[in-house]
Amino acid sequence: MILAGFTLLIACSKEMSKEGTGFPTCDYAPYTTGSSFSYIDVGQKQDTTSYTLTVSGDTTIGGTTYKKVRDDSVFFCSNCKDGIYTQIASLLTFQGYKADNVPLTYLKETVPQGSSWQDTVNVSNGTVTTKAILQHTIVQKGFTKTVNGKDYPDVIAVKLDASTILLDNAVPVGTVSTSYYAKGIGLIEADQTQDTIKLVSYIIKP
Repeated sequence: MILAGFTLLIACSKEMSKEGTGFPTCDYAPYTTGSSFSYIDVGQKQDTTSYTLTVSGDTTIGGTTYKKVRDDSVFFCSNCKDGIYTQIASLLTFQGYKADNVPLTYLKETVPQGSSWQDTVNVSNGTVTTKAILQHTIVQKGFTKTVNGKDYPDVIAVKLDASTILLDNAVPVGTVSTSYYAKGIGLIEADQTQDTIKLVSYIIKP
């Protein structure tokens, strides 16, 4: 399976926006300039690394303004309008297949629990190209989750499953991750195939 075991590397998407109806307020990605989010990444062998992502300001790509959220190795931004959150992600596989940066809808704040939606990406290895389907599902909403001893209310959990298209048929690869987003904070945990990312602390600037 060409997508088995791939690593999800967050790249960049449009700047967060609260335009539209005024509700919801897009509080599940509060990336204001000067805010910072510290995480630990725990591997399967319990090896742990720490890093802090900081919102460092704006950048313009192709005439569009982006928020820069980064450390030395991670760079991502998030767009939100009317409760729909998008990003651009690079998908890499251990077999050498990769996808160009593509827009993904990683969260829909207002849809009910059990709702699903899909993104389709092209993956290639040299001259070999095929498609992958990424399915996002709201598996739980409005609950309290404890991460590193701290309780976070109003959490939304999103499961990401992947399939590849082989001979015009979708072949399931499996669950890539389950991500947890807390209102007013953003990502607090991501349970992935090879590791788990957990929020340790955060500072959100007005």
